[in-house]
This record gives sequence, structure tokens and C-alpha cells, in this order.
Amino acid sequence: MRFASLVLAGLVLMTSPLAAQMPPTAVRAVAVKQQQVEPHHRFTGSLKAVARGSVAALEDGRVMEVTVKEGATVKKGDVIARIDARRLIAQKGELEAALETAEALIAQRNAELRQANLDMERSSSLIRNNAISQQQFERTETELTIAQAKLETDRRRVDEIRRQLDLINVRLADTEVHAPYDGQVIMRHTEPGEWIRAGEPFVTLVSIGQIEAWLEIPERYAGTVSKYAQNVSIDIVGTDRKFESASAKRIHDVHARTRTFQYVLTLNSDDAILTPGMSVVAWLPTGPAENRLTVPKDAVIRSAGISYVYKAVPGEKGATTAVRTPVTVKFETNKLIVIESPQLADGDLVVVEGNERLMPGMPIAVTVESGKTSQTAANMAVQPR
Repeated sequence: MRFASLVLAGLVLMTSPLAAQMPPTAVRAVAVKQQQVEPHHRFTGSLKAVARGSVAALEDGRVMEVTVKEGATVKKGDVIARIDARRLIAQKGELEAALETAEALIAQRNAELRQANLDMERSSSLIRNNAISQQQFERTETELTIAQAKLETDRRRVDEIRRQLDLINVRLADTEVHAPYDGQVIMRHTEPGEWIRAGEPFVTLVSIGQIEAWLEIPERYAGTVSKYAQNVSIDIVGTDRKFESASAKRIHDVHARTRTFQYVLTLNSDDAILTPGMSVVAWLPTGPAENRLTVPKDAVIRSAGISYVYKAVPGEKGATTAVRTPVTVKFETNKLIVIESPQLADGDLVVVEGNERLMPGMPIAVTVESGKTSQTAANMAVQPR
């Protein structure tokens, strides 16, 4: 009923003397094209950070410094916080002193072992000449064994102290906490002067640079989406921005209740426009190409649930008028909209610029995009671009 009223109003405007006297409105038009296009389906989802987590303490201690606040951006390796390291430094000093003592003892044990070897060589010579008793020889042999054991024990002690020093150095390094990846601080959990235990968070960090769009896909598209939808355009709800996916992957797990699986598209975002939690819409290809009528996205106007285009139609005496033509939107691609309409055919001209200010039946001066002028346009009074 509403559409009939609009058509009637357009006919009245076209036939009225006022419409005939109106100067033509300058518009830009392109030809409707019949071409091979992959079928697409609209899917929704939301953005998620590639990485999100709490940067936690690895050592107990008093917080000396937290270098970042909420909203700060950090690079991988940047210092986020520092813990009081004085006790660990003191323990390291004790171990270094113990190591020096143990290494000095090793020198002493080596000297004792050399002496024991010399004694053993002399005893071996004397026992062959019956110059000493068997008991004396065995005592010398025992002293050599003891000297070897003492040296081996002290060497193990040195190795143990060195391992303890390695651990102390690791713990000292852990008193300075670094960002594990490029990110933004979204929450700060502690302040200087507080006591923190290992595992408790300093800040919550969200990665930046790349972000993921998680789409909910019905299971019937499991085979086709994985095959055809690798590089697609993502619309960010609430903005006029579009982003191309850098990669795509399917999560091989179907939800038992919704019968959907998740399809993850990775987006590059270096301008901080994309934020985790934002809603997204994507038209994903779901099959092989088919022969369809297509128009640019700017040609279609949507209002109150109705979709239409303005078709440039030649009138009397070479005049051109804008005819409001309803269309059925089948699906969208990156730049085109696939439509169905019995009133449109391949080569018809539709307005893509200036259509927002048109009314049905208005006279128009059409500028046709280069390379897209059809036979229909050739019969019109159009202005070549």
C-alpha cells in the first residue's frame, strides 16, 4: 500500500507542470551488470584480542614501582613493575663468598691429591723391593682414595653453589617484570609499597596490532565457508570502517545447543579503532560463483525495511528522469550488492551519487562512469564524463 502511494506520488510529480520546469539534478550513474559472483551470507560476531591476560609477579616482595597506568601502551619487553630485590642481592653475595671459599678448597684438594699420588708411586716402588710393609702400602693407597673423594665432594659443592647462583640470578631478573607482548594496560591491580605474592597480578594487558573477529557460523556452512572464505571484508558495527581479513581459521567444535561453530578472522589494526567487544558483520562467500545482477553498494537505498535504486530512464524530448525501482537484496560482497528486480536488466543505468536527494520522477543530468556506458545510456541526454 505504501509503495503504491509512493509510485502514485511519483507519477503525479512526473506529470505536473512543476516537475517539467525543474532543472535537472546532476547525478552519477553506472550500469547494472550481469556477472559471475560467489553467493554470500551475512554473519555476525564480535572482536576479541589475540592475547589478553594478567601480568603477574614471579617473586614475593614489596612493590617498589609500577611504571604504567590504565590506558598506557607498552612494547614487548618494556618494564611494567619492580619488586624490592635487596634480600636476593644479599643472598647472592653470600653465595658468591661461599663459591670463592669452595674454589679455594678445590685448589687445596688438588694439591693433596697430587701429594697422595706421589706417595702412592713411592710406596709402589718400595713394596716391590720389600722396603715397606703391606700395611704401610695399604695406608698410602687409602690416603689416595680419600684425597680423590674429598676433591670430588668439593667439586660437587662448587657445582651446587653455582646452580644456586644461577637460580638467584633468575629470581633477581624476575623482580623486574616485563611486558610479554605489545599491548595496552586496561587495569592496574597494585601500587608501590604494597606486598605482592608470586602469581598475583600487577596489571591486565590486552594485545594491540592484530585483533580477531569471532563469527558464529551455522553448521550447514562448515564445508563451504572453510573453502571459500579466506580473505573477506569485515564491517565494524557503529562505525563506517571496513577491514580486510589477513587470515582465517575454523574452530572445529560445534556448540551443542546453537549448532554453530566459530570462524576466526585476523585483522590488522594499528590505529586503535578496533576494540575487543565490538560487534562485527561479515558477508562470507558460501559457494561457487553464479550469474547474478550486481550494482555498487552506493546505488542501493534502504528505508523502513524497503530497498530500492533510482533507475535513469529516458523520457520525452531526450529528457532523463529518476525512476524509483524496488529491488530485493540477495547478498553483499566486498564492493557489490547482488539484487533481483524484474524492472532491471544488464546495462540499465542506476544512480550511485546524488541519489539521496532524489524524488521519484525528478529530471536528472546523468554523468556515466567511463567504460560503463550502456546502450540504454547512449539513447539518453547524458553528460559524458
